[in-house]
Amino acid sequence: MVDIDPTQDYYAVLGLDVGASPEAIRQVYRELAKRYHPDTGHGDVERFRCVQEAYQILYDASYRKAYDRQRASRGQGASQLEIEIVQSRRVLAALDIPQMLYLLVDIRSQAGLGGVRKRLNLGVVIDCSTSMQGARVQSVKAAARDLLDALKPEDRLVLVAFSDRAEVLAAALLRGNEGHFRSAISSMTASGGTEIYRGLAAAIRQVRTYATPEVLSHILLLTDGRTYGDEEAALRAAVKAQTSGIGLSAFGIGEDWNDLFLDRLARCGGGSSQYVDSPAKVQRVLRSQIRGLTRTALVNAKVKVSLASCADLVGAYRVAPCMDVLTAEEGDCFSLGSLMRGESTVLVMELALQSDEMGRHRVARVAVEGENAADLQPLRFWRDLDVSVRPEAENEIVPPRLLTILARLSIFRLQEHAWRALESGNPEQATRYLTSAATHLFDLGYRDLGQVAMLEVSRITQEGRATNRGRKQLRYGTRTLSGSVP
Repeated sequence: MVDIDPTQDYYAVLGLDVGASPEAIRQVYRELAKRYHPDTGHGDVERFRCVQEAYQILYDASYRKAYDRQRASRGQGASQLEIEIVQSRRVLAALDIPQMLYLLVDIRSQAGLGGVRKRLNLGVVIDCSTSMQGARVQSVKAAARDLLDALKPEDRLVLVAFSDRAEVLAAALLRGNEGHFRSAISSMTASGGTEIYRGLAAAIRQVRTYATPEVLSHILLLTDGRTYGDEEAALRAAVKAQTSGIGLSAFGIGEDWNDLFLDRLARCGGGSSQYVDSPAKVQRVLRSQIRGLTRTALVNAKVKVSLASCADLVGAYRVAPCMDVLTAEEGDCFSLGSLMRGESTVLVMELALQSDEMGRHRVARVAVEGENAADLQPLRFWRDLDVSVRPEAENEIVPPRLLTILARLSIFRLQEHAWRALESGNPEQATRYLTSAATHLFDLGYRDLGQVAMLEVSRITQEGRATNRGRKQLRYGTRTLSGSVP
């Protein structure tokens, strides 16, 4: 009788997908057994044992079925979510100093997670302050009309215009009310100041009334200016809305809005912030956002990292669908917002490990939890991570994909360091960070972004400050590097 340990990821040991055929399992086993067999002179007894154990369970149909069933009961099944972890190394030397380990965590939802498209309970909050006059307000109007065509008749829409006051222009199901919405959009005019909280509060009140588990509730904020004096109130409103099941995403048009504030606002609301560098792109951005909302699979998603005593978490980053620094909520728990079907959410984590105890050790568990968008039932999935400690480390090859992403992540981090240095009154340090970021951008073939970085270096050197446009181009341009090809 074979002992089955459902906490072990036998598929990962063999480097196979959960749907691998028996022939693929047998072929990979032969290759790995030959590589790690102790009699080869350069084998690995521990890895050889793990490979044998994985093969014994997965190649036998009855054992594999029992193993898959036990994993599913523990939240590790392949039916809804897959978590793949790629390590920069698997073997560490027994040293009394910390050693870095980089993890690439790839989270992919399966086709069935989230179910069919849910009805939308959508709030669109549009800045109609004086700065929106002209092309901007006309482009936003066109985008709002286009949005009506992207929604379904059973969706509900709240349209709010705000400046230094807020007005609910329309709030109803789309079915039978398209003409009312189009008239409301046409009536928008630009005047007054910018007070984001007023617009958000009005939309949240309307959307909350119809926020039930049967619909997906979300607010889209479009602004081109800075709000003054009500930032904290807006952040608190976003947090409260998310606890009521209402998400929030923010879109900055042009160069004059506060990117740090909109980032915080979107994070508090479990959504994302985007830079719209020209009014003409508003339509495309809103269409893309609606497509994403209709593919929501997991809501209120979080990743939790449980560490052994020999490990410390140094840093955590989201690298896809866009780069961002992850900030711990409590302990080593990080909010991911909503996860989409057909889209990978990829994270990078930096661990510092220190151990002189020989053998194989489990050093971390990475767990993803959230609620199924279809029925709001809680879900939890996890993967365990282990390393071997030996007298001397091996010359391991870092997986190419991890190397590529780390190179792009370093650029994002450099420009973030630059802005912090500039805000703390150290322009010399900021130019050094930006110059280094530009060098890496040129090396990787991102010449346009590299030139933007060097222009900002020149402006900071001459004037002591960066331009709003250059800062936003670099902040939001580097966020998409993990998924782009120069």
